[in-house]
Amino acid sequence: GFGKRERRREGLEGERRTLSRYLWPRGMNVGSMQSRLARPAVRRTAVAPTRQVTCMAKKGKQVRVVITLECTEQKGSGVPGMSRYNTTKNRRNNPDRMEMMKYNKFLKKHTLHREIKK
Repeated sequence: GFGKRERRREGLEGERRTLSRYLWPRGMNVGSMQSRLARPAVRRTAVAPTRQVTCMAKKGKQVRVVITLECTEQKGSGVPGMSRYNTTKNRRNNPDRMEMMKYNKFLKKHTLHREIKK
């Protein structure tokens, strides 16, 4: 209750605690709400980009291209499915067809995967 006897017995803090039960949302007390209201509003400003873009993407052959790697051992084995991976390569550093050892989930082992044409 909010009787005089109860307020005198609990003091101001007790009254605040009792009022907060009825006035504020569950889990918040009056003090936290007041401190939240007293804080200045944070303004978000636009940040300039860290690097300048000098030109749009070049037309013609791109240096970095997306390639598909396909398993070389699975075709002859007769196991259904085909193990393929998509990755990127730099044409300047790797001008020829790429070969990598990758995991084949159908054969359940690492096999040689070669770049294929799309």
